[in-house]
Amino acid sequence: MAVSVVAAMGAPLVAIDPGHGGADSGAVGALPLGTVTGLTPRADLLGNPQLFEKDVNLDVGQRLNGFLIANGFPTLMTRTTDNAGGDVPFTTVTADLQARTDLANAQGAALFVSIHQNSATGVASGTETYVHTTAGTAPKALAAAIQQALVARLMLTDRGVKTANFFVLRNSSMPAVLVEGAFISNPADALLLASPDVRQAMAEGIGQGIVTYAAMLGSGAVQQPVARKVLLVRAGQAMTTRAGINPRRGDLWVATVLDQFGMPMAGIPVVARLPSGKGVKVTTRGDGKALLAVPRRHGRLRVSVALPGLKVTATGDVPARRR
Repeated sequence: MAVSVVAAMGAPLVAIDPGHGGADSGAVGALPLGTVTGLTPRADLLGNPQLFEKDVNLDVGQRLNGFLIANGFPTLMTRTTDNAGGDVPFTTVTADLQARTDLANAQGAALFVSIHQNSATGVASGTETYVHTTAGTAPKALAAAIQQALVARLMLTDRGVKTANFFVLRNSSMPAVLVEGAFISNPADALLLASPDVRQAMAEGIGQGIVTYAAMLGSGAVQQPVARKVLLVRAGQAMTTRAGINPRRGDLWVATVLDQFGMPMAGIPVVARLPSGKGVKVTTRGDGKALLAVPRRHGRLRVSVALPGLKVTATGDVPARRR
């Protein structure tokens, strides 16, 4: 797709997420002695050369960033250095992953592409792309476009588009995919990943998939999901009790963000407040539902989508406390 065409369409902001980083090396592959990778040299305690997934992911992410910018796409990277998400030192896996999705959500990214390399026992090989288990049409179309383009460039086994409940997929408020380019645990795949030319091909394959998806958006073949409604329901006493809430003092409410097609949207943050201005504890689930622990204060509960530029709210009557 020509740059002018992308610009005319209003190319979507792409969040590029190079997996792992810092103290989290990701999977580790073994390389033959003397292998030149163009990456930070790594070795085990015996001096045998190794390939760290985090290094491959970052290199591919930077190459993808260059490809997309050259093709007229605005981008953001969840990390640009050997650190955790947000370019901060690694502390915990959860904090790392949360920083990545928080950054993409806060910046209003239209797409989220997480870059990883696979690992398994034995000699598994090939390329696969993941979407969330509740993914709708848009993320599936993005995943299919990337998978097809990536397999064509790498010429590895096509392991297809799969579903999983990965953190970055369920907590991203935009269509999100996770790419597993090759098996770093497989010596043959690891040797491929050690090559700068192969990493460039991987970046361009992912990038071409994104370009194809953008063209589908431009033609109307696929529509970007947009939050349009919050469905707010007060749960019954049994569910409230199971959630650890005393039904005399509070209730469990369930908020579901729906897109323009009436489908639940995973990863959409919401905030809830009572008339007093007091906040309500919100627990977001991977199926697009948010659980609200609401004390009985009598008045109107207000739930809003916590995304920039969107004014989508719902209200519900909170009953008084029972004595």
